[in-house]
Amino acid sequence: MRKSWKSGMGMANNIQRLAQFIFLGFALLAVSLLYWQVIRAPELVVRGDNPRLVQAELRLRRGRLLDRSGEVLAYSTPAGREEALPQRGDALQRRYPRPEAAHVVGYYSLRYGTGGAEAAFDTTLRGQLTPLDRLLHRPQAGHDVTLSVDLAAQRAADRALAGHRGAVVLLDLATGEVLALVSHPAYDPNTLDDDWDALAADPNAPLLNRATQGIYPLGDLARLVGLVGLLSAGITTPPDPINTPLAEMLAPLSDSGYLATAHQLGFDAAPPFDLPTGPGLLPDLSDGQSTPRDLAVTPLHMARLAAAIAGDGGMPIPTLTCPAPPSPPDRAFAPNVAVSLQAIVPRFDGIAGWAGVATPQETGDQPLSWFVGYHPADTPRFAIVVVVEASDGGATVTLPIAQETARAASLHPPTEPSPQHTPQSQSTQQ
Repeated sequence: MRKSWKSGMGMANNIQRLAQFIFLGFALLAVSLLYWQVIRAPELVVRGDNPRLVQAELRLRRGRLLDRSGEVLAYSTPAGREEALPQRGDALQRRYPRPEAAHVVGYYSLRYGTGGAEAAFDTTLRGQLTPLDRLLHRPQAGHDVTLSVDLAAQRAADRALAGHRGAVVLLDLATGEVLALVSHPAYDPNTLDDDWDALAADPNAPLLNRATQGIYPLGDLARLVGLVGLLSAGITTPPDPINTPLAEMLAPLSDSGYLATAHQLGFDAAPPFDLPTGPGLLPDLSDGQSTPRDLAVTPLHMARLAAAIAGDGGMPIPTLTCPAPPSPPDRAFAPNVAVSLQAIVPRFDGIAGWAGVATPQETGDQPLSWFVGYHPADTPRFAIVVVVEASDGGATVTLPIAQETARAASLHPPTEPSPQHTPQSQSTQQ
């Protein structure tokens, strides 16, 4: 009897220990689930190696990028079946039918991320999943974005710049809309994944957007900055400001006055824009080695200055969206300064502007050529800037590029986008 009782007590103890072990196991499991599904969940969801995230990206119905008249610049299509509309569950790929707009449109890659307008307007292009979409497991769908780019002007600038390294910027004076933005050498966003390593290693830097991030010394165009400073300070300019030696012309302004003018024009800050931009470089004129010609800026900086000269001294806020959001211009100088500059600007067959060269002494390498101006000369509508690297031809090289670009924009005047092309419209994939 006693033996049987002891045996029963032993079994009860074993069962109790087993129950405690099982309870401990469930407790550990609960803690583990809490840690991975609650505490670490946000981190795991966004990891690049999350297969669910990759699958969701492959099915993402990204909105289209359109030029101002509705021409398609980027769209998503089923992988390997461009002619069909995407069906639920199909993997999609991004297509770029206008490679000449590469530095504006940018790229979308699962491997290398986004660039250009694809990055700037990523939130709109991606859209958002609604609760109903999640419930029904529907793929995420984005919205179209209409850019300010005029494809005719973009093509003309790209064609005119062919064979050169450099950049072109065409800006609408009234709205600040960027109508053309070209950088050479360029790349084909359709083959970006295959070409990335070669593009990244290329010493010519085809991935760099020279129009917004290329920093170029002004060289001869330091004269234009000096004239703005002299006129703004009320200092009498030389009788022949175009041909007077630069040092002689700038002497009444002084080095500090020249640098103050560069600051006044916003050259030491990155221009406001939808795409990445860079600040200019102001020379240290106290070191005895640098000169005013060493002041270096981006083509976008100079496009804003050209717009201020062609107008009333206000620099428009450049934008890549269409229609442009209302933004008051930045005041660069007084209207009377703009009038004085318009009176002395050189004119070339309907286009007005300054051409010049930066020498190897300023570039540290090869010379480069500038054109900074506006079109038409009598009733300005566009500001235009051209910079060509490895060139000392000045106007003989840059002027034809500016004229061809401006002529294309004039022949195809900017049009307001139709309602279905606004950034808020639902995307219908091509």
